[in-house]
Amino acid sequence: MRRVVLFAFVVAVSAHAQAPEPPAGKTWAGDFSFGLSLTRGNSDTANINLTADAAQRLNPVNLMRYDAFYLRSDTSGTLTADRLLFGARDEYTISPLTYALADAHFLRDRFKEIDYLVNPTVGAGHHFIKTDVQDFAVEGGLGIVLEKDKDLPRDTSGSVNAKQLFTWKFSPTATFGQTATALWKMDDFSDALYHLEASLASTLTARTQLKLSALDDYKTKPPRAGIKKNDFSLIASVGMKF
Repeated sequence: MRRVVLFAFVVAVSAHAQAPEPPAGKTWAGDFSFGLSLTRGNSDTANINLTADAAQRLNPVNLMRYDAFYLRSDTSGTLTADRLLFGARDEYTISPLTYALADAHFLRDRFKEIDYLVNPTVGAGHHFIKTDVQDFAVEGGLGIVLEKDKDLPRDTSGSVNAKQLFTWKFSPTATFGQTATALWKMDDFSDALYHLEASLASTLTARTQLKLSALDDYKTKPPRAGIKKNDFSLIASVGMKF
């Protein structure tokens, strides 16, 4: 298993969990981050992560979400992580607990030799729990996946997508968050991409917080033999929200 461990102090919330909905009377909510960690001596390392998450309230029943995430790590001059993810989604409220969605995301992962993976989807989600303290939601959808791997022709297929989200504000200053996503290709359901993320955030001030996030990505069928299926990242950050 390839491991990348980052401990960075940054200027916003880290990792790519979705931004909270804008509070009443406001159109936007979100965060932006930059993380950097350097060591010199017996070993030279340089780690960087960039994150942006935003939510835009278009009207009382329509919410847009935007996110971007970049992770890069070098150890003694050797690149050990290079991953870029960005996308947008439109959520339309059907009832207080149910919503429809249209989503499109782009992924590039050098170490999985994915030149690009584009996945537009449509689907629906439902909150089984939605309170000021806890929120538990499950989503499902159908779409198209276009994947281009290094030195291989582009592969196009239908996709089945699933997502599960959970947040728990277990104290006035601390919140636990967890997200799990899955993408299966319709022409080969054994070819799948999974993402699991968990985070613990503690408020420092009204606009800053300390956050620790663990991210795990698993691809069942790498483009060629010798590529690890699993990648794990641990990111600690200090950030600001808007």
